[in-house]
Amino acid sequence: MTGLETILIGVATKIGAPLVKKVLQDRVGGKAGEVGGAIIDAIAGKAEVSAPELPDVPQKKLEEAVRAVEAEAPEIIAAYVEQQREQNRLQLAEMETGETWTWAWRPAGMWTFNVLIVWYVALVPVVNLVLQLCGATASLVLIVDVGTFFSLYLTFTSFYMGGHTAKDFFGKAADVIKTWKAGK
Repeated sequence: MTGLETILIGVATKIGAPLVKKVLQDRVGGKAGEVGGAIIDAIAGKAEVSAPELPDVPQKKLEEAVRAVEAEAPEIIAAYVEQQREQNRLQLAEMETGETWTWAWRPAGMWTFNVLIVWYVALVPVVNLVLQLCGATASLVLIVDVGTFFSLYLTFTSFYMGGHTAKDFFGKAADVIKTWKAGK
């Protein structure tokens, strides 16, 4: 737990904001880190600063922000639960289409890259060390250099994490250019 969470938990305890306190104690980091982050962002929004600036906010203003978020905490938590429900529903719908390839490439690729990373980082150097200690002149040579492997891994990860991100970025860039041209 960072200093920011400790400060916010202290404020929540002081003013009697049990939901904010509980979420920050139990949900910052780990699987449910998003809801804790949403609570911190909401407090920062109420205090009219960015999250890293929260420790510098005067105590009274911070207490007011936490109190305001305490009233909204059930809605934030409900929105998070609904988001999780929709993600699960989408994943199940994708798996029920009957076509395995539409979803199986994700775990297959993930496990393939995990095995390759273990092979690349741990096993090849250990095997080469054992071969050298045994007096062998030969050693294992990696077929793919680090740069190429990293590029392949990043490409897979970008698809895994959602290829729509690049589409959204370039779509927004196109909108900015259109707006700029329209203003000329």
